[in-house]
Amino acid sequence: MNTINVTEKTTLGELLAILDLAEKSGKTPTPRELFETAGDPIAETNDCTLFSNGFAIYQNITGRTVVWLPYCKSFTFYFNKLRDSEKDTFKETYELPDGFLAAQPWILAVTLIGDHRIEANSMNRTGSRKDTTDYDSADNGDKDGDMELAVADPFRRAFNWYDGRMGENPQDAVERRETREEMLADMTEKQREVFIMYYRDCMTQDEIASFFGVDQTTIRDHLRGALKKSKKFLL
Repeated sequence: MNTINVTEKTTLGELLAILDLAEKSGKTPTPRELFETAGDPIAETNDCTLFSNGFAIYQNITGRTVVWLPYCKSFTFYFNKLRDSEKDTFKETYELPDGFLAAQPWILAVTLIGDHRIEANSMNRTGSRKDTTDYDSADNGDKDGDMELAVADPFRRAFNWYDGRMGENPQDAVERRETREEMLADMTEKQREVFIMYYRDCMTQDEIASFFGVDQTTIRDHLRGALKKSKKFLL
């Protein structure tokens, strides 16, 4: 594929035309699978990493999800259930006009869909919403592993694996990557492996424990040790 030039002003419609994606087949990949098999990202922002296969990893302060770009062309808002006396005046749903999101910058569309999915998943896991779709366990929403009880997991908020944004000062990007490389080099081999699998690849502690054939307590100990060593590089 030729070099793809994507900016913050590229609309979703323009991006979909550039990528010329085939129909989605199979399950949505996890963030780790994307990092390992999708090649280099074609665009990165503070919150989003976009790949040429049409998938984007989106994250906010609560969690992370994988978004399929063609699914971002439409969106329906769902409001609280109306009383009978309100049904003639108000609606319980509002669907954005056809073509509206396609005409917006691609990152706006991804942010809208991504924030909604993460919020819905978080509310499902904390029991604060019923009869909603758990996007991370269904194929329309990316079983990405990162939502692993994100609200209850103090490790998930302790570090953000951030790879930069479009338009960033190149020197800032270089300094950040060099600092992270120094930070990783200061960890033991096992701490570094667990740290990368957890924060970059978005694997759960259970998944990492199964991968190494150890219990979850061991993984937590490695994470604690890695975070302790990282503090002197992040202050």
